[in-house]
Amino acid sequence: MPTTATPSERAGAAPAEIPQRRPSRILIVEDNADILRATQRILAAHKYEVLTATDGEEALRAAAEALPDLVLLDIMIPKVDGLEVCRRLKADARTRGIMVIHVTGRGSVDNRVEGFNAGADDYIPKPFHIPELLARVHSSLRIKALTDDLAERNQQLLKSQNDLVQSEKMATIGLLAAGIAHEFNNIMAGVSGYAQLARKDPRFKDMLVDVALTQTERALELTRSLSTYNRPHPSGAVCDVAQTVENALRLVAKEVETAGVRVITELAETPKVTMSPGQLQEVVLNLVLNAIQAIDSSGGAIRVRVGPAEDADRFVLEVRDNGQGIPEEHLSRIFDPFFTTKGALGGGRQSGTGLGLTLCRNFVQSAGGTIEVASRVGQGSTFRVILPRAAEAATEPRRSAGTAAGLPPPAARRLRILVVDDEEHVREPLEAYLRDHDVVCCSTGEAALEACALEPFDYVILDVCMRKSMNGLQVFERLATLSPSPRVIFASGRFPDPAYREYLDRAHGHLLKPYKLEDLAALLGLAAGAGPGPRPLAEPAGGHENRAS
Repeated sequence: MPTTATPSERAGAAPAEIPQRRPSRILIVEDNADILRATQRILAAHKYEVLTATDGEEALRAAAEALPDLVLLDIMIPKVDGLEVCRRLKADARTRGIMVIHVTGRGSVDNRVEGFNAGADDYIPKPFHIPELLARVHSSLRIKALTDDLAERNQQLLKSQNDLVQSEKMATIGLLAAGIAHEFNNIMAGVSGYAQLARKDPRFKDMLVDVALTQTERALELTRSLSTYNRPHPSGAVCDVAQTVENALRLVAKEVETAGVRVITELAETPKVTMSPGQLQEVVLNLVLNAIQAIDSSGGAIRVRVGPAEDADRFVLEVRDNGQGIPEEHLSRIFDPFFTTKGALGGGRQSGTGLGLTLCRNFVQSAGGTIEVASRVGQGSTFRVILPRAAEAATEPRRSAGTAAGLPPPAARRLRILVVDDEEHVREPLEAYLRDHDVVCCSTGEAALEACALEPFDYVILDVCMRKSMNGLQVFERLATLSPSPRVIFASGRFPDPAYREYLDRAHGHLLKPYKLEDLAALLGLAAGAGPGPRPLAEPAGGHENRAS
């Protein structure tokens, strides 16, 4: 629509310019040389940086290279018409923010509608009046500047939000690290104490063995619990709710002990949910840590319950405390981002960014669930997470990469086993345990490949991560090309992520360090005897069964 010009505009003066970090850049696309020169002089006189193009192809190149703030675009131009130029500019992510004003003598309503449908931001009919041209140019540039400023502010806000989310995670990780350090110190204290006693008095050696095995299992449970925290999982991952709750509680054991709080678990059932174990674990961690912080006196208790919901297709995860409770005026806001009564934002003594419960709600909602809270001041709070049950999925047995290569299953015979590990203290016990069989040990992947090139092996016990050597996954791919190829058992301290799982699905099995020798014997198809050196078992009818731990 035409606008009424002010006296200064009628005199040809430019409207008051908004502050610019650089002169606004305008691209004029016009095939009429006289109109092009006249428009160029008018805009240059008002301190705009002016670029020109005389056809559609040149206009598209200039816009992509110079990224002008505004394009004054004639519709009837050679090669590519103005409507198509506008469509392409608005379709490209790099140029869609450029303002486009159609300047044309085709002034019917249909022509203008066609231009706006192509993505134009404004329209000036030919012949144009200079004050109107300057007013529309100024208006478009003002919109462009405001849009750019808003986009920049949104980017800054997003960065600030991401920083705060990271801060929340780091605070939780700090608590977990303290708890893990505490637990491992206790584990090592037991082993160290009995080792020192055994050195002085041989009578304690048997007790040292028992303690070492028990504490090793305890350490393994702890690292397994920690491994699910904040680890990416494939979409559609199903997790065991009861196991995840137990993992989370194990990680906050130090906080519970320090606070003098009792934690009571009631696992009425053990459902599964289609949700990342790391996300569910983070929900439990946040709710339990909040409950601990809400209890400010002795005799505090936290009850974590998993049970059926009213809807049979759902279950309830409930965290209840007898702490100070939440004031009624806060209940409607506790899931809002950045709302907190802790730390710098909330004026409390404990650290907090106000994002913990927001993350909980987002994780729960993304899994198709809901989270709700009931609380009374002085009596405590109850958080109820209601989630849909996952459908039970059948698991298929893994296939061995070595069964199709022509090597017969190892029946009741002496096995040839290659142990590949760069740690001597790992190789030596295996060599001693399997001494009734032909065992070759290598400390590098290269040496392992050389050994396999000389003669075939029934099994290769293969470390995944080796220093100063090709890694186990690379060795595995080379071994798969041999004929016959050995059955590969991976041994590592690495928890199976999606990339690693791809290899495990083609291997004979996986042993998570530290592992039990009995588990290794099962993968080798052996029965553990009373002492070192398991006895071979006859193969069952139908061939060898591939099992993975």
